[in-house]
Amino acid sequence: MDELPLKSFETERRARYLNAVSAARILALMLGFTIMPPTDPSPRMKNFSSKFAALSSIVTHICNLSGIPGVSIGILHHDEVVYQASFGYADVENKVHCDSDTTYVLGSLSKAFTAALLSSLVDENALGWDTLLKDVLTDFHRSDVYGDITIADLLTHRTGLAALDSLWLASDNIPFLKRSEAISILNHAPAVRPFRADFLYNNFAYEVLSQVIENRTGTTFSEALHKRLLNPLSMSRTYYTSDTMENEASPYAALTNTSVVRIPPAIKGKDNPSGRSENPIKNILKLWRGQMPLPSRSLREHSYAFGWARAQLPAILAPGDNGKSELSPVVGTGAPSRLALYHGGSIPGYNTYNALFPETGSAVIVLTNSLSLNGGVRWIGELLIEALFDNLENAVDYGDLARKSAKSTIDEVADLNKKLSDGQTVSKPTRSLDSYVGRYCNAAGNFFVDINHNEKEETLFVSYMGRSADTFQLVTYKEDSFSWSLTYDELVERARYTVDPIDYHIIKFEADKTGSNIQCLWWRHDSELKEPGEAFYKRQEESQTMDENQEL
Repeated sequence: MDELPLKSFETERRARYLNAVSAARILALMLGFTIMPPTDPSPRMKNFSSKFAALSSIVTHICNLSGIPGVSIGILHHDEVVYQASFGYADVENKVHCDSDTTYVLGSLSKAFTAALLSSLVDENALGWDTLLKDVLTDFHRSDVYGDITIADLLTHRTGLAALDSLWLASDNIPFLKRSEAISILNHAPAVRPFRADFLYNNFAYEVLSQVIENRTGTTFSEALHKRLLNPLSMSRTYYTSDTMENEASPYAALTNTSVVRIPPAIKGKDNPSGRSENPIKNILKLWRGQMPLPSRSLREHSYAFGWARAQLPAILAPGDNGKSELSPVVGTGAPSRLALYHGGSIPGYNTYNALFPETGSAVIVLTNSLSLNGGVRWIGELLIEALFDNLENAVDYGDLARKSAKSTIDEVADLNKKLSDGQTVSKPTRSLDSYVGRYCNAAGNFFVDINHNEKEETLFVSYMGRSADTFQLVTYKEDSFSWSLTYDELVERARYTVDPIDYHIIKFEADKTGSNIQCLWWRHDSELKEPGEAFYKRQEESQTMDENQEL
């Protein structure tokens, strides 16, 4: 969902592909329905098809404003697939159009899959929602109150631990860290909120949950996913894969002029075949029950369940709304109140959105193949929701919203770079550049920052995990601190998100007690971290460049 940090570890770094028709089917089965599209469309289906088809020009307009080359849509209502459509290109360079069988990377939509897998284990008494993480994964060990984290705490983002997303995804869709480092991250993550008191989205938590599933099933996450969910639901076009399959949507990123550039694909896992068909999800009410309140000014319910957000319409379908922004429209104004379960997902190259309405057996799924300029996928989804419930006359102008949100995103990067420039108080370094050079490591010992000196150009460079694609020239900022920046287009061309706070772009160095030698650097890579951020201590040995093709 676009207002969340937009990043996920296991659920997104190992790409999970799904097409819109399959998405509609699995969501319907999660709702408890058996969806079999009729051979001869019913009058109701024909009416809905006409209504949604009339919105095609608005959908394509939103795509054009957002920099979305391809989109596929699936809609359910009263136990029927009432509409499916695709627009644009799955492959821009070769002019290959999207169709109803095109697959997309799901991103955080797959959090619901992780929750459903855990539910199946709870049904078998292999674990409980209140099972302590340390009782399953013995490598997890904290001496503070956060050592009592449970499965439910991880599912509902109420651990209170810093998300540390910046230690996850590097440029070009390459993860900085191996999966095995996720437990270490939780062991060392700073506590930034009281335990179980606040909602704080944490993607590392879901990677850890995938390891819980592996521990209790004795299989890989991929094998458990196929055996327990995908095979029983006959989801033959939903897969982990290390190979390129037919009719996959290629990943793109939108430039400031709304044109798109192709970017590297997300990391992939392994595929398994599908088989028989029956509903394996037994405890759906528990999965959907609200567990953790979400920030909201509304008096209506707004909470997070297990892998789903809940809202009672009319509501802003975003987990962090402040009730004021013109870019946070209220969905369902003037229509009967109803419960919505919603989520979205994003990884560079793909944005996805879905919403479920249990009371009417309805679902809306929107899949796109772009790191777009804005929340275009969400605006398409909310437009379709309003149409589904005959509420378009009360809805906002989603085309105008797409235009405004695209401009806001571009302006945000320009404003950040201006703030960095305006905040500069020192034009020359206070020490010799060589005094800053070295490899700096975090307390967990699994993430390092290299500082290198280009003697010919007399400049410093920061290199995160030694990766060339994550190497940036440093500019003197303040005393013993430096900054770096890229334009919006430069960021997305590297398949990077553009929403990082200003402190993410600043490196602060600290000398030892004598004041003569630099001993560490501080990097506030997560806005929840207290000033000055996380300490990375200087090593004495010579820096070594990390293999960018390390086993993941």
